[in-house]
Amino acid sequence: MNLLKFLFLFLTILLFASLSLLIGPGDFSYGDEVFKDIVLSIRLPQVTLSFLVGGLLSLSGLLFQAMFKNSLATPYTLGVASGAALGATVYFTLGLAFTIPFINSVSIFSFGFALLCVVLVYSMAIKNGRVSTHSLLLSGVVLSMVCSSLILFLQFMGHERDALQVVRWLMGGLDVVGFESTLRLIPISLVALTYSLFHSRKLNIMYLGDDIAITRGVDIYRFRKYLYLLNSLVVAMVVAECGPIGFVGLLGPHMAKKLFSHKHQLLIPSSFMLGGLLLMICDLLSRNILSSTQLPIGVLTALMGGPFLLFLLSRSPRV
Repeated sequence: MNLLKFLFLFLTILLFASLSLLIGPGDFSYGDEVFKDIVLSIRLPQVTLSFLVGGLLSLSGLLFQAMFKNSLATPYTLGVASGAALGATVYFTLGLAFTIPFINSVSIFSFGFALLCVVLVYSMAIKNGRVSTHSLLLSGVVLSMVCSSLILFLQFMGHERDALQVVRWLMGGLDVVGFESTLRLIPISLVALTYSLFHSRKLNIMYLGDDIAITRGVDIYRFRKYLYLLNSLVVAMVVAECGPIGFVGLLGPHMAKKLFSHKHQLLIPSSFMLGGLLLMICDLLSRNILSSTQLPIGVLTALMGGPFLLFLLSRSPRV
């Protein structure tokens, strides 16, 4: 049964990938040289990038939920993405420009600030050796607000040109030409998927509670530190490439849990695939929903994810 679901999901991804390659703005005929250049240089890179970004954000959300045993824990509700966005804003505002082979220099600042936010949120949420989910979410929301305020302050103090660049970047976007961004995200995608699948049994046990995990021989404190590091790196690299794109890390894992079992051996690949599919659909809509311009994809995901988050909060005090 699960195999059939994965097959259907794979075929659905291929379908929307094909639609994304064929449908889009532009006055040209299918099959001519202009169409081929647009498909190979713009649309195909956008399709592959949207799938990787959506998959990474969804996988990150799943790992955060397993770490904290809370289905509302995502890179955005925990303030990690806001920290990464603040780091990128600092980079843009200072007008820095340096190159490192195969690394987006913005991601260095994004990763540093994302890791700092993870440490702050965890330190505020831990009490008597245990993580309080209430304090976790509350501190994450507060930290996100602080980071947003600092971003506004940097925009106000910076040059008008830089402020406009930051505003457009904060809306999120997959406007790329060529495969540079995709190639930078492929290694971290492979690392994140491989590490998560290798430790899927630990994630299953961790979701049952710290006490049970310890009795089963899982060093949860050390394991959480590695997961923090991995998630911070994933979010930082995604934010550096595409800006903050919200709610995919919430929608993807919840869709996977509805369609598949709660075992992480199935949730990890299904969350990645569903997150990638979701962002591919959003990218297709954002490029075609308006006739005169392209809607920033971060705006569209927020419009979709906001009501879903409110629905989850209204269902039960324990989600």
